[in-house]
Amino acid sequence: MSFTHESRTDGFGAQYQGIITTILYCNAQHLHYTYSPIKNVEHNYDNDLNYTQKLEKIMNLKDNIRARCETSPKEILFRDIRQPFESNIDQYCNSNAMQFIKDCFWANKERDHFKNDKINIAVQIRRENSHDNGLAGSRASTPNVYYKNIMNTIRHEYSTKQIQFHIYSQGHAENFQDLGGEDTQFHLNEDIASTFIGMVAADILILSPSSFSYVAGLLSDGKVYYKSFWHNKKKEWTLCE
Repeated sequence: MSFTHESRTDGFGAQYQGIITTILYCNAQHLHYTYSPIKNVEHNYDNDLNYTQKLEKIMNLKDNIRARCETSPKEILFRDIRQPFESNIDQYCNSNAMQFIKDCFWANKERDHFKNDKINIAVQIRRENSHDNGLAGSRASTPNVYYKNIMNTIRHEYSTKQIQFHIYSQGHAENFQDLGGEDTQFHLNEDIASTFIGMVAADILILSPSSFSYVAGLLSDGKVYYKSFWHNKKKEWTLCE
């Protein structure tokens, strides 16, 4: 029998998280995993007909996982494997299967994403968007000062180094003025591919309470600052409140 991840309709971060979790769970349980391409996804703001293909290219799993010839592999529900995964997150994420997922991600990308010879810090700030319908809640309400305090801590720690902050978010520039500076570049409302790759490629990643940045943290080989929410942190991540 073959197994696959749950078919979902939510955003890219949540779906990629579910895919990664299912692959790692199947590997740990010695179950045969079959990749199933994304069919529907939220946050396609421009109604791009090639949106799912872009997401497949980001993950780069479709052509790298050998599929078993079965018409309907059994779906594993994310809710059924979330607890065992997150209770043993470090063991799962230090596995050969996770390294395979990372290798697939980087196989069609250049690791030197920023090309500036600086220490690059990605800051992902989750804000309300047009597809949230007012239901984003606390995920989108973390105040700017939370991120500013971490940025200042990093500035102090790397005071003798050349650093560059990259703030990834949605909205208007005036909503982020207090985070600006000579060492800060804003990436607002940019393409999902360049945004996500930049977050994973960064030497340091500051997460928001969202699956989009959380899964970037899982893929990151850099230092990660984590804000507590409903998904558990890896041991080496720095908890910030």
